[in-house]
Amino acid sequence: MKTISIFILLIYWSIMIFAPVMSKDVKISRAKAANTKIFEEQPKS
Repeated sequence: MKTISIFILLIYWSIMIFAPVMSKDVKISRAKAANTKIFEEQPKS
């Protein structure tokens, strides 16, 4: 029982630590995608 609770806590803290990092990466990739779309649209117009 003790090992299971430690394992669950380890998963919980890893999610808590990595969730903000992952959301930043998603925002950066979205910003890059938006920038590339903007640059692609400018020569057409």
